[in-house]
Amino acid sequence: MNKLTKEILKKNNNREEFISEENQEIYTNMVVYLRGSDLTEYNQEIVREDLIELILDGQQRGDNIQKVMGGKYKEICDEVIDAMPKKTKKDKIVEVIGTSLNSLWILGVIAVIKNLAVSLISKTFEFNFIMSIGDIITTILIIILSNAVVWFISRTALNEKQTNKKVSFLKTWVVLLVVFAAIILPSIYFDTTALNIPLIIAVISVLLLFFTSKIINSRVY
Repeated sequence: MNKLTKEILKKNNNREEFISEENQEIYTNMVVYLRGSDLTEYNQEIVREDLIELILDGQQRGDNIQKVMGGKYKEICDEVIDAMPKKTKKDKIVEVIGTSLNSLWILGVIAVIKNLAVSLISKTFEFNFIMSIGDIITTILIIILSNAVVWFISRTALNEKQTNKKVSFLKTWVVLLVVFAAIILPSIYFDTTALNIPLIIAVISVLLLFFTSKIINSRVY
């Protein structure tokens, strides 16, 4: 995220604090829906700024968000998205790389702490960074599944169809169990060591991933 986008993001964060509790849920769903669109982060914030002003102007008149927008939240968002410039292929590639690097350095920190803890608890003091084939598969799955979950949530944020709460609850638990199994089982059944390096090299690698992600994400418009 570049400097200009950060500035308008900060401004929007401050302004949205004045949105009433009554309007907050629908506003949040509209923003989540925007996050899943093909708009750049900057254009998302421009649209968000307009939404905030519409809602706040309505509140001053005593109107809630439903009256201001006529209940057509998804239609309004789609119309605005269609009218705005979209991400280019380059923008999408840079964004995917930046997001993936963010996930990698965060998972890398967790893996470093895990390996350090194992060395201290076992009192071997070898301080090696060890990853099995299963660990690598798990890392890839976490990145893919986390992006898939975010995409699904953003695309369905403004769905009007109401589902049975029990059915929805059951579906949620089934999905969570599948995700949990997909993440845990590879580490159990594919325990062949794929990487064994000194912990200090792993720390340096994670730092490189961190700084690279910051540089790339600063180029996202």
